[in-house]
Amino acid sequence: MAPFIPRYSVFKSNYSDKYLRYVNESESLYRYVRCDGEDIVSPFAKFKVETATKSADFVHIRCCFSNKYWRRNNEEGDYIIAAADKPDEDESKWSCTLFKPIQFLDDKTFRFQHVQLGHNVWFNRSANEYRGCLIARYSVPELAGADLFTVTNWESLVILPKHVVFKGDNGKYLRYRGEGGDDHMEFGSDDIGATKVANEVFTNFDGSIRVKHDYNGKFWKATPNWIYPVSTDTSATPETSFWPVNLQKDNLIALKNLGNDRFCRRTNYGGTVDCLAAASWATTIDLEANLAVEEPLVARDIYDVDFHLGDIRVYNEQVLVMASDETINQSDTEIKDSALALAYEDTRTSSYKTSTSVKTSVEMSFSATIPIIEGLLDIGLSSSFSVEFGKKYSWGDEKKKTNKLSATIKVVVPPRTKVKVELVATKGVCDVPFSYAQRDTLTNGKQITYVKDDGVYTGTNYFGFDFVVKEEKLAA
Repeated sequence: MAPFIPRYSVFKSNYSDKYLRYVNESESLYRYVRCDGEDIVSPFAKFKVETATKSADFVHIRCCFSNKYWRRNNEEGDYIIAAADKPDEDESKWSCTLFKPIQFLDDKTFRFQHVQLGHNVWFNRSANEYRGCLIARYSVPELAGADLFTVTNWESLVILPKHVVFKGDNGKYLRYRGEGGDDHMEFGSDDIGATKVANEVFTNFDGSIRVKHDYNGKFWKATPNWIYPVSTDTSATPETSFWPVNLQKDNLIALKNLGNDRFCRRTNYGGTVDCLAAASWATTIDLEANLAVEEPLVARDIYDVDFHLGDIRVYNEQVLVMASDETINQSDTEIKDSALALAYEDTRTSSYKTSTSVKTSVEMSFSATIPIIEGLLDIGLSSSFSVEFGKKYSWGDEKKKTNKLSATIKVVVPPRTKVKVELVATKGVCDVPFSYAQRDTLTNGKQITYVKDDGVYTGTNYFGFDFVVKEEKLAA
């Protein structure tokens, strides 16, 4: 059996100390996998590891953004690209997508052997445009570690909104006192729009975060236990870095300071009440360490949604009978053009998600077309479908639309025969990655526009409609 690798993983090249990332369509070397990523939470750095069917020793690796599996770039090539639509376990084919993980020293470091070639995957060290791309050219270990990769569990990472406020277990927002030399941050405000409550989040290379307070423009720092926004150091020091933990309850997280390895909590100590500290005793996540994340926004607009239809993934396909009708001819004469009416419901669902780990329930204006799975047969059926998002939509909300439709088909019914007609279709789920522009208006009145690539549309719909005609002779 293959060594355990998290189902969703980020791979870091031990040679370059950079993350593997999918090269998207806006760049040259489209679909190549390159070891030059700086952002551990980039959607292009997320891969899914799937155990092979033929052997538990092997895996398939799929890019989560493009929904494509790793394979060779062509029959003659040995570069590894993310381009296969489906797993291929035929070891005799160049398109084989099997890889064998080989553990090295610890449970986080691996080599990956391309099974069909028998070669290890390397960081390409050639001084050309392919430098840093994955290549499977040699079967021996590389002495400088160019064939070694460190794995991080993607699901251990917490991706927060860029601008946040924190609410404590007492229902109060965390605010900076900042008066008379008092640098404590107190869970004491009822107003999300108050002057001293908003913060900006910066993600470090390893997935930890730094938090900068908007009011004074300084970073949070453990000193050594009370958390004060007093640091002007823009580097990721342990004292200014925090590891977020998702508590799997909508928008609740905990924060552990990396300087003293303690959780931040609402703390009462030495006459100071309800203030944030990585207290010396805070080795576990107690109630006071629960932090609710909210966004200090008055408006959010999503526009310029661009679906990457070449990277669509269709799965969970089911062939279903949508409607049926039958007619019986008890005479000895053939009946021509017997009309059968079929009524059915066409139900489709749509939802739009991003990579943010917490659900802050911010409502926004949103407009986009609805991708559907293509492949409708031209049989005289039609169905229009749209979802009205209006000005009230939150990421992850599912919208449903049902159309009641009917179709008429004319059949020939032989003498003394029952003819049954079924309308069959395939129901499928599709995932489509998308890019978009996001304009946020903060509670301080500032407007910020981002262009993001972390959107995923998930929808269900019916496709591949067809009529199935069955004849059954009547008993004499």
